[in-house]
Amino acid sequence: MNMLRRTGVILAIVLGLTFLASAQQLYISNEGQSNLQILNIATSQLTTLYEIGGKPDDMILNAQGQLIYTVPAAGTVNLWDPNTKVNTTLASGLTWARDLEIEPSGQTMLIGIYSPGEIVRYNFATRTTTTLIKKLGTCDGITYDPYGNLYAVANHNTIIQINPTTGAILNTLVLEPHKGVNGGDGLTYDSFSGSLWATHDGTIGEGLLQIPVSQSGFTSAGFTFYPQPALSSPDGIKSDGKGNLYIGAVWNAAVYNIPTNKITYNVVTKGADGVSLVPGTY
Repeated sequence: MNMLRRTGVILAIVLGLTFLASAQQLYISNEGQSNLQILNIATSQLTTLYEIGGKPDDMILNAQGQLIYTVPAAGTVNLWDPNTKVNTTLASGLTWARDLEIEPSGQTMLIGIYSPGEIVRYNFATRTTTTLIKKLGTCDGITYDPYGNLYAVANHNTIIQINPTTGAILNTLVLEPHKGVNGGDGLTYDSFSGSLWATHDGTIGEGLLQIPVSQSGFTSAGFTFYPQPALSSPDGIKSDGKGNLYIGAVWNAAVYNIPTNKITYNVVTKGADGVSLVPGTY
């Protein structure tokens, strides 16, 4: 039986009804409006935090709760501190830098370069970058699982498992036949289901992909596609580890409940891309 269904009906109902109380606020990098926002999920109120002056893509939080985000056209990776309200450029010269992942050590960060398809490693202490892997065609979402396995969305339609030391490709999972920019985009690990989850906008439809993983990485189960017509061009994705996935879908920010396979919250944002849960509110 699919891992998604292992939790039982009662738990599914409880999670579906209580997610609003357990995840109150969401940071959003808004590409359409060129700013950083905070969404109060209980009230659906959107508040602008910082006007970037350029269109952002992905966003993550460091251990200090600071927002790190990319501006692909400008080639920058930036940090905005919600306490001091100060914005700092961490790295520049990285045109088409998109998705981000802080590595398990917390000392380094991976930056996906959409075109020509590279992943570079950024050292927070030295503020220098080194190339981990090249020639991926394109690169979108990047994530680790708790076993230390590294994954990325490459060339739109393929999930790859990468050796985080050498950059060698260890395994590949093709999502669908290649056609234009179809396939996966954002990528995250969810501890509730023990799976990778990817946002998907391709020839098989818009929705979410569940990819079970084990200590060695991908399993023989491949992936399961869950169509979600309510999502418009789903992109950024994060998990709360409690059965909910938070999604930036261009015009919408949404919450998907894993046990019920339903969108349980959906609000118009006019440009949501990257999303990150506000620490202490979930």
